[in-house]
Amino acid sequence: MSSVPRPRHRLTRLTIAVVALACLLGPRAAFAQLGALVSPGRLHRTHAALEGLDKCLQCHSKGRQVSVEKCLSCHKPVAERIALKKGIHRAAAGDCVRCHVEHAGADSQLRPFDQSKFDHARDTGWAIDGLHAPLAAKCVTCHKERSFLTAGTTCISCHADPHKPSLGAQCTTCHSTSAKFKAATETFDHARARFRLSGAHAKAACTACHVKGQYKGVAFETCASCHKDPHQSRMGTACQSCHSDTSWRTGKLDHARTAFPLRGKHAAVDCVKCHVKPAAVVKVRADTCAVCHTDPHQGGFKQDCVACHTETTFQKGTFDHGTTKFALADKHGGLTCVTCHKAVQGKNLDYRGLKTTCVSCHADVHQGELGATCESCHSARTWDVKAYTHLKPRSFFDGRHQPLTCTQCHPSTLQPTRTSAAVPALRVGFPGTATACVACHQDVHLGQLKTDCERCHTIDTPKFAVAVFDHGRTAFPLTGKHGPVKCEGCHKTETGAFPSGHGSARKFTGVGTACVACHVDPHAGQLDRACETCHTVDRFTLPAYVHRNAKGLKSFFSGQHASAKCAACHKPSPADRPDRRVLASYATVTTCTSCHTDIHRGALGPACSNCHKP
Repeated sequence: MSSVPRPRHRLTRLTIAVVALACLLGPRAAFAQLGALVSPGRLHRTHAALEGLDKCLQCHSKGRQVSVEKCLSCHKPVAERIALKKGIHRAAAGDCVRCHVEHAGADSQLRPFDQSKFDHARDTGWAIDGLHAPLAAKCVTCHKERSFLTAGTTCISCHADPHKPSLGAQCTTCHSTSAKFKAATETFDHARARFRLSGAHAKAACTACHVKGQYKGVAFETCASCHKDPHQSRMGTACQSCHSDTSWRTGKLDHARTAFPLRGKHAAVDCVKCHVKPAAVVKVRADTCAVCHTDPHQGGFKQDCVACHTETTFQKGTFDHGTTKFALADKHGGLTCVTCHKAVQGKNLDYRGLKTTCVSCHADVHQGELGATCESCHSARTWDVKAYTHLKPRSFFDGRHQPLTCTQCHPSTLQPTRTSAAVPALRVGFPGTATACVACHQDVHLGQLKTDCERCHTIDTPKFAVAVFDHGRTAFPLTGKHGPVKCEGCHKTETGAFPSGHGSARKFTGVGTACVACHVDPHAGQLDRACETCHTVDRFTLPAYVHRNAKGLKSFFSGQHASAKCAACHKPSPADRPDRRVLASYATVTTCTSCHTDIHRGALGPACSNCHKP
């Protein structure tokens, strides 16, 4: 915006003198002349009523320049726009004289304004676009009055309403600034109205329906509102059931309104196929399918064709097989009729008297050895045996036996034959299958333990490991330190002759139970083989041995002899070899000199007990 320089106030001595002189002339004349001398210039004509020295304080404050508050007290609409931050004053900083300079003359530019830079859409919220755009630089075209705030934004504030407000004041419903008013007949979107134009209606001229400029209140509820009914109301008012707005000629007939609705393939049949003569002359029968279609079953079914067939496809029927004795389920459900119902003498299919047993359609791969009740093992969902449960012995089919397949236990005993390319050769013998372990498993013991394998093994342990054998039931119970000994500690693998033949196996029969059968005799046979006389299976060390001839040597086992350790008297014989691993010699002499040194060197004889006591 341009700014006008403010005139400076200069009070010279001459001015002061004139003021003083004016005061002598009278109050009224004085103020008039003083105002003319002191004022920096004439006010704009809009503020002419504020001329005079006595009215300065209406805009000026004492000791200050022009007061913003006093400006806005008169210009209230501007104050409201400043408060709302709208319009050109939305960013006013509170200093009116920056833009509006007074005392510059009655015809001065009080509102400096560059029209070319004014953004009407941004500052007013009302865009000048389309055909209005050339008026953007000519404010006076719309703003006739000095105030820009009084101009209205409705169309009728500038344009005359040719519709005499019958269509309301919202002209933009039909008109826009991008086209001239007369072009509304071409640009108006009739889809926005209650009656959308489609088909032949879209080509009709506006005046064909809107006579004499009537746009509101035109009747369109029924076709008869505009068109003459050639049927004279005999067909009702729903003309669209037979006609369309594409062409007034009859294009379709709503056959659902008749006694025979057209569905499926019937809907595509030409009218003349059934209506050889006009329907008004001859009424076509439609009570049964045989009226039009040839019965391929030659009366074999009492019910009408709709019990099995539909209008969608005449070839594949929709007969509910569940109403018969043989419901089609699972893999049977996808079969076609001709799979089971064969043609009789090359003509019509036979739908009566078919057997429902499995072998009537499927080859019995078991050759009758399991009877005719195939459903005890198989189902229509899958021909494979998925969940057959043996009735007895039930415990036999647990543990490691559970995941086995049928053929692992039931070897083929029949000759395989192929029934067709789709059915593989399968012949398996099921009756008389043995349940003994040796019938399927190899006897690793080669007949030593007979066939009662369950004494040691169970079907629950991996690889049928020994889990339940009780050695206490044998002639040699495992007690003490024998308890944790593994089987292979005593039962060694040997190669030789066994009850079932020659071979290698762990030996379980004929194993000796004497201690020397497993343990080395450290006494080299001096104490016979009754090891349990001195030792126990709880601890093989000698805890408290009592000599067998203790009574005869009662006098010997007294005193310090009673607490002496075995090794103190029983020492290895010098004649024993180191490789014999003999702990000690037990043929021990009981004379004193056999253990003690004779300090008397035989001078007192061998009867030491005459003087000494142990």
